[in-house]
Amino acid sequence: MVVLIVLAAAVAVLAVVLVANAARLKPTPVPDPLPPSAAAGDDAAVERFRALLRIPTVWDLRNPDADRTAFDGFVPALRRLYPAVFEACELELIDGRGISLLWKGANRELAPIVLMAHHDVVDADPVGWTHDPFAADIDDGRIYARGAVDTKCVWAGLMEAAERLIAEGFTPPRDVYFFSSNTEEDGGDTAPHMVEHLQRIGRVPYMVVDEGGAVIDNPPLGVDIPFAVVGVSEKGVFNASITTNADGGHAATPTLQDATAKLVSGLDALQKNPPRAALSAPVVAMLRELASHGSFALRIVFGNLWLFRPLVVRIMKGNPETAAMVRTTYALTQLAGAPAHNIIPKQAKATVNVRVDPGEDVAAALARIEERFDGRTEFSTFEVSEPSPVSPFEGDAAFDYLRRAINAVYPEAGIAPYVQSSCSDARHFARVCPRTYRFAGFLFKGDQRARIHGQDENLDVDSFKRGVGFYVEFIRHLDQLGK
Repeated sequence: MVVLIVLAAAVAVLAVVLVANAARLKPTPVPDPLPPSAAAGDDAAVERFRALLRIPTVWDLRNPDADRTAFDGFVPALRRLYPAVFEACELELIDGRGISLLWKGANRELAPIVLMAHHDVVDADPVGWTHDPFAADIDDGRIYARGAVDTKCVWAGLMEAAERLIAEGFTPPRDVYFFSSNTEEDGGDTAPHMVEHLQRIGRVPYMVVDEGGAVIDNPPLGVDIPFAVVGVSEKGVFNASITTNADGGHAATPTLQDATAKLVSGLDALQKNPPRAALSAPVVAMLRELASHGSFALRIVFGNLWLFRPLVVRIMKGNPETAAMVRTTYALTQLAGAPAHNIIPKQAKATVNVRVDPGEDVAAALARIEERFDGRTEFSTFEVSEPSPVSPFEGDAAFDYLRRAINAVYPEAGIAPYVQSSCSDARHFARVCPRTYRFAGFLFKGDQRARIHGQDENLDVDSFKRGVGFYVEFIRHLDQLGK
């Protein structure tokens, strides 16, 4: 009887603790909010954006015969469209076609900020598109074009904001660099060279804002309000080339030691034994912020991660999109074996694309592959980039300023940090600037995010206009950014 009473008391205490923690889980308040803003682009801004979208800036790094004349016309087009910007800012071309515009601030002793995008786009085969990918047609309130989301919208938004503020006589309190790479999609050197340039002239930025996160309309966990997700880190990436070796022979006498068999066996073991999943600090912060806008059941779980963490990890592992948030991922992308169907080759090859969680490094992720194969296997890596450091997001002046600017234009949206799975040029700046964030100030709907690099990439006209307003307010209030 005594045991039952003690057990009942323990359960009651646990219930009280769970409910109390859930009740305390509330949205993080925005410190010292900026005035609400209805700033937005107009129809003329949309037409200028469409003009940029019609320039087919496909760099195609690995094609020595690529036609890059579109890039030669991009800066002249910008001069025509944004004359005040080019009158007020100093233009430097990085590697000939990367764009750096310096808008000098009132106090040049302060470290500058860098607001960046990229004006190169991936190629677009018009087959399967409902509109020409470089016509920038408007249909049912959406602009259809390659680069509409990734990321000419960001560059156009920055140019529109600067053009407007310059016309108002505004001078930023510190230097502002507008930077756009011409080789981001191909992993080229323009962004690293921009970083080296800033280091060389002693202008290492205080804060960098690049593409990555955005305002989304379909956040996880069934939350029914828009959410602004800000990338505070991004995964590392590398491609592992795996070559298994054996004697080869006729397909009539196969063995488990054949090159193809060893390759398949090793890859199967790699896929079936993924890395241990864990909730990093940014992921925990994102989940708690989402839950604070969700149901009470969600708040019970995420307000008590000390108890429910294993359950949350298990749930997140069950979905490919959320699983990528909690561990390093291995994607098998290429396979090669014999040139004929009845030959067992001496070599078999595979490529695995690896996205490295910020909790480990490239060496550890590669070692996990190597342990699945025998000593006759050859490994090489290419396009290697370590995970980015996690930028501060709790109580940091720069992150809080970004939240204040988001809240001014998107007051209905929640705001949360996250870890970006895709690569951006921000990773190069993160080497020298601890406050590097990934956020595009636009509403990207779920179907629009899914079309990035795909057919019928598009952006709402209204989303573009509102995004212009975000960049206007972000720049207008820079005097409230930390030192």
